[in-house]
Amino acid sequence: MSADFNDSADSHNHSENRRRAAEQWPGFEPEVALHWSKVLLHHSPDPQRAGIKAQMSSAIKRGIPIAGPGWVSTADAARSDGFTPVLYQTLFDTLQSIPRTAFRSHPGHRQNRHGTYLPGTPYESELWCDWPKLFLVEGFDAHAATTLTLLRAEPKFPRPRSNN
Repeated sequence: MSADFNDSADSHNHSENRRRAAEQWPGFEPEVALHWSKVLLHHSPDPQRAGIKAQMSSAIKRGIPIAGPGWVSTADAARSDGFTPVLYQTLFDTLQSIPRTAFRSHPGHRQNRHGTYLPGTPYESELWCDWPKLFLVEGFDAHAATTLTLLRAEPKFPRPRSNN
């Protein structure tokens, strides 16, 4: 009997998670929304309080897709550029290995900050739209694709003028 009860509870939780995903992540399958939630929890476009992120993390671990501010539009833009959650995670993991001082175009220069919140890094489609092609089609490893993308973008971020 307990197996039937657990199956019923699991079924209810699954349908509830699907409903919540449809509400918070329109246009995304629930499993994909959950994966984007996991990735954007760590690489959110906007600053978040640590306590809020902890609550979000707990919900995500229970299989509930959560959408913070700007998450759905970020995922949608990235998906349009050819990113999957795994590729997005790979890009941002690679960015952490490149010092922001190495490139004016590094998104670390444009992080969103607010008081004591954890900073957010916005997704910039115009900067990253070619990254999936470099990585998946042209065969560059993640670090090389990221470095090449940052290098190509340098002219869009002029050097600050000196007052000499």
